[in-house]
Amino acid sequence: MSDAGAPARPARKHSDAPIRKLSVSLIDTYKLINQVYYEKRKRRQQEKAETTASASGGSKKERKGSINNGYDDEHYDYIVKSGEVFNERYEVSTVIGKGSFGQVVKAYDNHRGESVAIKIIKSKKPFLQQAKTEIELLQFLNSKDPTDTACIVRLQEHFMFRGHQCLVFEMLSYNLYDLLRHTTFKGVSLNLIRKFGKQILKALCFLALRDVSVIHCDLKPENILLRHPKRSAIKLIDFGSSCRDGQTVYSYIQSRFYRSPEVLLGCPYSTAIDMWSLGCILVEMHTGEPIFSGQDEADQIVKIYELLGPPPTHMIQQGTKGLKHFRRQEQGLGYTLREPPRSLKQRSINDVLGVEMGGPDGRRLNEPGHSVTDYLKLQDLIMKMLTYDPAERITPFQAISHSFFGQTECAEVQTEAPSSASASGAEAAAAAGAGGAAASR
Repeated sequence: MSDAGAPARPARKHSDAPIRKLSVSLIDTYKLINQVYYEKRKRRQQEKAETTASASGGSKKERKGSINNGYDDEHYDYIVKSGEVFNERYEVSTVIGKGSFGQVVKAYDNHRGESVAIKIIKSKKPFLQQAKTEIELLQFLNSKDPTDTACIVRLQEHFMFRGHQCLVFEMLSYNLYDLLRHTTFKGVSLNLIRKFGKQILKALCFLALRDVSVIHCDLKPENILLRHPKRSAIKLIDFGSSCRDGQTVYSYIQSRFYRSPEVLLGCPYSTAIDMWSLGCILVEMHTGEPIFSGQDEADQIVKIYELLGPPPTHMIQQGTKGLKHFRRQEQGLGYTLREPPRSLKQRSINDVLGVEMGGPDGRRLNEPGHSVTDYLKLQDLIMKMLTYDPAERITPFQAISHSFFGQTECAEVQTEAPSSASASGAEAAAAAGAGGAAASR
């Protein structure tokens, strides 16, 4: 059909094209919509904030909102609920330890049919990264000790749960600080000191092996756990601060009472720092009190100075903190404390142990196994452990053959804690990493 008779259409202006109109007006349309939307949203947020603040009494914690989808508290610790099942396997019961790393819970392993301790790391990134290092180190140590004879805690499994790294450990009993508390800080016998000392030295010998070479870095009574509440067999726990010898990164390590001179002075350190800590532990386990109980790092150095005198000159000069605490004496005769206390309390290891007076405060006078000869042997061992220069300090391999230990084997013996301790202590500190719980000591 011909279009010849159809009326002519008027020519369309380019500026009237629908697409062009839409494009030109789009920005204005969006501006209008955004203005309305954001004003409404702002009003809703203000109303919600006012309602929340009113309901919570203006609590800053609640206004801040939930952490980790509401699973964590304000410290990034997982909010533990009794009866909750982790990883479709572990039924959690109670929190048995807390520290800077997170917390430790007692749980029941439904697969193995036994109780375990689960270390739940805080959900913040630095803690998660440190936990990875701890896992790698424990897996390495456990693989080097397939027969489980080195007195090192066993890591059974690890997994992520709601943003938290979880480490599953064998369940152990209470720690040596708990044991000390159960003696009302009167200390345990020399016989038990031998049992504990030899086993810890066995662990340190293992850690010092050339193909192991690991520094624990936080040896203290809280990190030594009994395997059974009424036996003397022990295990070392909490390798969260540990490192490979030769790969020392941190300068602030070890709990203060057990901190070695090389760490206090800022010198390079090695596995020898754990031997210093052990010397401190053995004295404390027998006397009931820390041998060096400084209120801060400077006071810790003073406490050591009172017993051992000044450190070797080369350690003061080599350490990054040596001249902070010591100054050269007049006429250049060695070094002395830069800021000595008003009264220095000179003391000796002989007095601390009560070598010739029947033990600490005479409490072991005429008690079998606590003769002057026994104490002289212990004194000799302790002084070799508490040697300033780590190069001259006794090694674990030398110490385990010391005359103090005689021919005694590491057989289990009855501990000296009262029977009630098994109920209260066994779960209070039976954590494979709750060392941070007493970090203030």
